[in-house]
Amino acid sequence: MSSIRQPSRLELTRLTSVAERLSGMWQHLSAQEVLSEILKGNAFIKNPALVSSFGADSAVLLHMVGALDPAAQIVFLDTGFHFSETLLFRDRLTKAFGLNNVRTASVDPIAVKRLDAQRRLHLSAPDSCCQLRKVSVLDRHLRMNDAWISGQRRSQASTRSSVSVVEVDEARGKLKFNPLANWSLSDFAAYKARYELPEHPLTAKGYLSIGCAPCTSAVKVGEDTRAGRWRGQSKLECGLHNRPNIIASSEHVA
Repeated sequence: MSSIRQPSRLELTRLTSVAERLSGMWQHLSAQEVLSEILKGNAFIKNPALVSSFGADSAVLLHMVGALDPAAQIVFLDTGFHFSETLLFRDRLTKAFGLNNVRTASVDPIAVKRLDAQRRLHLSAPDSCCQLRKVSVLDRHLRMNDAWISGQRRSQASTRSSVSVVEVDEARGKLKFNPLANWSLSDFAAYKARYELPEHPLTAKGYLSIGCAPCTSAVKVGEDTRAGRWRGQSKLECGLHNRPNIIASSEHVA
């Protein structure tokens, strides 16, 4: 159950109109230009927050943010189950890119005591665990934000093949932006090489998509990059992005 107020149909209609307008305005912009438009603020976008896992694919978007606005709000969801390497990588990127507004959003300790005191919920009900430690945490943290930004790309996995640059997050009543949505694997690799961006310490060990330690494993040759997440289960996403209604897109953004 979401901890946020459900948006009205009128509000969603307004957001849809805004998303469609932004899509048209941004259709010929590069990813960096789109991100600049989001961060500088305008009549449609106020107080955006970048939500980052500081995982295997996080350095590119964080580097762009650091170059455009080091004071931009960045939210890191501390689930209580992160690899120690992820926490060290977070600190390393924060310092390297000069990011000075990284906020840690932690799970409610009272909720944990009530729902997962033994820290074993992920074994019996992984969806409920993600709801407790990720989705509800983000819902609560984004209450004061009108929009949020993610690093999702279509090339990451089949489950993300329909990701658009501009979306409406209907469940939260927010605009949602994915500046890198249309980037290919080669685009992503080229940017990392050009700026000599550091790799997450676990990628060299085959961890190509990195979430919570108990539910993440290395990826085998030929597998989807997210094959190591919830291995052996039908679960494919944590729920942060698993929204039924994605509205508007900017298909031509470079």
